[in-house]
Amino acid sequence: MLHVFVDEAGVPGFTSHFMIGFAFFPNENYKLCVDNIKRKIKGIKGKEPREIHFHDISPELKKEFLKQLVEVGGRFGYIHIEKDRINEGFREHPDNNLMYNLILFYLIENLVNIGYSEDHITVYVDQRSSNKSIKRELANYLPMKINPILEGKHLYVRWEKSHNSRGIQCADSICGSIYRKFTKDDCQYYDIIKHRLVIARNNLFRKA
Repeated sequence: MLHVFVDEAGVPGFTSHFMIGFAFFPNENYKLCVDNIKRKIKGIKGKEPREIHFHDISPELKKEFLKQLVEVGGRFGYIHIEKDRINEGFREHPDNNLMYNLILFYLIENLVNIGYSEDHITVYVDQRSSNKSIKRELANYLPMKINPILEGKHLYVRWEKSHNSRGIQCADSICGSIYRKFTKDDCQYYDIIKHRLVIARNNLFRKA
């Protein structure tokens, strides 16, 4: 089973930049990376955080965390959208979940097409909404689109609260690193992970 952890940065249809990113690993050693950083935060602040938020930790710990995720064999990917450069039909569409679902589909489709399709896939999505219809729509849509190209394998969608998923916390840091590159012109974190990116795409749905 390939376990793919997904998070996003920005808000589709509202912020000038939006992206969805993922992280996956060859084993569960990524959990030790999260626990290690949480212990270091406890040593500094006297209290262990419930979860790691990339924007809340120091630059030094950001870099250390990312280096550890690389060292345990992490593979990462993203699709990034600039609001002003996409087709007006998508930019002004009233259903923000349409863009989210399409971007996530393209991410996983790309992952399958480059060879990560030898086993079943479970996609763990940060529980960004408690709306059951939104969750049900994605849980139906993604397998419907991906299963036909998996050649007998299956894709499953699971919604996870970030504080319960160390994998989602890893994906949050990957997204944070890439998002800073595009919004702050700050590549110091992106440069740590860029050689482990298996998918890096910009500006789908661009203007004609």
